[in-house]
Amino acid sequence: YTINVSDLIPNPQQPRQHFDENEIKALAKSIETDGLLQNITFTYSDNQLVVISGERRLRACKLLKKSTIQGKYVVGDLRTLALIENIFRSDLTAVELSESVAALKEKEQCNNDKIAEKIGKAKSTTSEILSLVNLTEEIRQDARNRPEMTRERLLKIAKKDDANVQQEMYDKLCKKLEMHTKTAKKTTSKPTDDSIRGNRFVTAHVSRINKLTEDLQASNNKMLEKNKKKLTDEDKQLITTAFQKMREVIEMITKQF
Repeated sequence: YTINVSDLIPNPQQPRQHFDENEIKALAKSIETDGLLQNITFTYSDNQLVVISGERRLRACKLLKKSTIQGKYVVGDLRTLALIENIFRSDLTAVELSESVAALKEKEQCNNDKIAEKIGKAKSTTSEILSLVNLTEEIRQDARNRPEMTRERLLKIAKKDDANVQQEMYDKLCKKLEMHTKTAKKTTSKPTDDSIRGNRFVTAHVSRINKLTEDLQASNNKMLEKNKKKLTDEDKQLITTAFQKMREVIEMITKQF
């Protein structure tokens, strides 16, 4: 469908409330250059068109002052649709994922085994994800928009029942990561003999990236060659969605440098 941008509203049940303005600007630049690579999804609720997935894309289009946007209509409960869409995002922080899975579990009134099956993750992984809701509100609020606060780093803290102990451990973790960042900056600012000769870890990483690029191109060519049937709209959507997720991961990694 082609929808007027002005007719769409954000999902009031969207678990994710923070949107990085710099990311929106970068996405707008990408859309301006390459076009909208993946349609948004929307539904109809209370006489309004509500965005289910693609609010960042919608905001970017508004920034570009576009009047219309392409979208796919989906049917379902606003809360459930938003939670499931959010869970499968590639750029969620550990706390955002934990809160979304916990909210979906409460909404569906199911146990850990059922929710693990629903989100396609191992039972042990799902239990770890859900355990992060045991963190205090203060810690979750701070870690919610910090990608470096991974599930592995937060698990030990979440296992503590005492709020003061949790805060003490979290403060230590923050200082440790801050020191690591400062040390990394100092290291890069003073070239060593190893860096002059070339960082072997970077070289290996770049080599792997190049290999992945070659494999992706080869896989795409093989798919097109072997597939004798014309691609359906659903096929194209699946491929586009996969590439969009890859693109989001690449953008997130690139910002680390």
